[in-house]
Amino acid sequence: MTSRSAPSRLPVQPLAPTAAAPDAGPRAADGSGLRIRRWFLVASPVLAGLFAVLGAANDPAVGQDGALLYKAYAENPDPLQFKSFGFHWAYAFWLVPPLLIAGLVRARGVWIANVAAFLGFVGISTLPGLLFVDFYDSAIGQVAGAETTAQVSEVMDGMWGVSALVVPGLVGFVLSLPLAAVAAWRAGLVRWLGPVAVVAGYVAFAGSGVAVWGALITTACFSVFAYELARGTRPAQPQRP
Repeated sequence: MTSRSAPSRLPVQPLAPTAAAPDAGPRAADGSGLRIRRWFLVASPVLAGLFAVLGAANDPAVGQDGALLYKAYAENPDPLQFKSFGFHWAYAFWLVPPLLIAGLVRARGVWIANVAAFLGFVGISTLPGLLFVDFYDSAIGQVAGAETTAQVSEVMDGMWGVSALVVPGLVGFVLSLPLAAVAAWRAGLVRWLGPVAVVAGYVAFAGSGVAVWGALITTACFSVFAYELARGTRPAQPQRP
């Protein structure tokens, strides 16, 4: 009977570095950058609510429109500036989460996240900047009277470009964050409480006529959503051997 000799073992050569290998160092070093990005996402809904409170608390013409509104803006330029500054940043932070959540959704909910990100881009590129018109309204009223401000507003309302900017911005503002919250829920990043809190925040904000109490409720609701984001995006802890 012939014996089969054991095959000789060849020395194992180290694998050539792959294309991903050079990234290992930078990825490890970028942990702090990723943490900052995560906390920017988590903090944005809360900051949106807080800046909305600032804006609502300084609005000199709550519930007014037309000549009464322009008169109040002309007579109260200092609080008006805080109002417009607050709402500018409220809307900006309001529309940040849809842009960042899209990068976290990879499977279920990805198309909802894509639509939310697009609407968020449309909103954030338009709506926050529209607050600058308040300064013009106040300045025109101080120089030429509230009636002139009303006349200028009527002329602007007849320009199609105004609606072409305002309407998409409003659509993006209204739809992007709720859709992003739904996409995050579909992807398992947040529980059902996340989308519900976002919608409740919208209802409080609009239903109160953008009053302080409504902005406070919105801040509380958005804080719940922020907690859900923090919970769902928490880095996995390494398992101990």
